[in-house]
Order: sequence, then C-alpha cells, then structure tokens
Amino acid sequence: MARRFKMKINHNSEFDLDLAPLLAVMVKLVPVLLVSSAFVQMMIIETELPQVVQQAIAKQENNPKAAQVAVEMNKKDGIRIIVTENGQTKVELVGLNSEKQIDMPALHAKFQAVKKSHPEVFKIELSPDADVPYKEIVRVMDEARKSRSNDIKFPVKNEQTGQETSTEYMFPEIVFANLMDG
Repeated sequence: MARRFKMKINHNSEFDLDLAPLLAVMVKLVPVLLVSSAFVQMMIIETELPQVVQQAIAKQENNPKAAQVAVEMNKKDGIRIIVTENGQTKVELVGLNSEKQIDMPALHAKFQAVKKSHPEVFKIELSPDADVPYKEIVRVMDEARKSRSNDIKFPVKNEQTGQETSTEYMFPEIVFANLMDG
C-alpha cells in the first residue's frame, strides 16, 4: 500500500510586498496632475439675486408641472426658444441677421415675451451646438438674464408675505442641457 503524501501549508508565513513600482507611478503622476490642474478652470458667474427671486427659483425646481423653457443654439439656423407647458410645446425662432450673427434685439424681445407669458419661470436650459463660439453663448446668456430697460419689470409673488412685487430679472438661472454631448 502506498503512503499518501500530505502537503503541509504554513499559513503564518510572511512575505515582502514590493511597493517600489506603485511609488514610482505616484511620483510621476502627482506632478502631471498638478501641472494640468493649472490649465483647467471652472467658471461660475456669481450674481446676487433678490430673495424673492431665489424663492421663486426654488419653487420652480420643486414643481415638476411648471413650464419649461429651453433654448437651442446653432450657427446655421440661429436660436430656437422652446416652451413646454402641460404637454404642449411652442417653438419660436430667432434667426440670423444679414451678417450671419444672432439678432440680439429680436432675441431680447422674444425673451421678454416668454417671460411675460410665463412669469413664474426663472430657469432656462441652454443647448448650444459645438460650432457656436463661447462669446455668442455668453451674449445669449446676458440677453436672457435681465431686462435691458429699467422700465420693464416682471411680477413675482413673495411667498413669505404673499404680496406681489416686481423684478427686472427674466431668467437668471441658466442650465446647460447638453454638457455630455461632447
């Protein structure tokens, strides 16, 4: 009869872990990340909004049935303002002028008309195409943010007091809707 060979395994043995490759990678990676972070910038435009407007923005975010305003931009057609309310969609087009630029006075007038018909809306979703220059995007955001004329005011209801007040802000909260498109 043959003897069976029983293998003995020592579970208490120690071994050395070589961390040199990991440290070499870290030593090379940290300076690269530090240098590249100098070129990445996050821009935030801080604006002091009246408390009444901030409350109206919070109320709009909590109300899923509120009207939604979307703005699509491209260099070929211009700007489309899309208002969705109660499942119905209304589209308004602001074309390009003779110099192939966005007609800013006409755009501002359209924003004012949308704001007058939907005074509870303070947020828009902006969807620029990749071919639209950054300068044009900022100009459109400036046109949407606030009324040019100090004479034109928009009604806002103060939630704390219940009184109706007015503001020159049209759409101070602008959200980019197509950030993941590339």
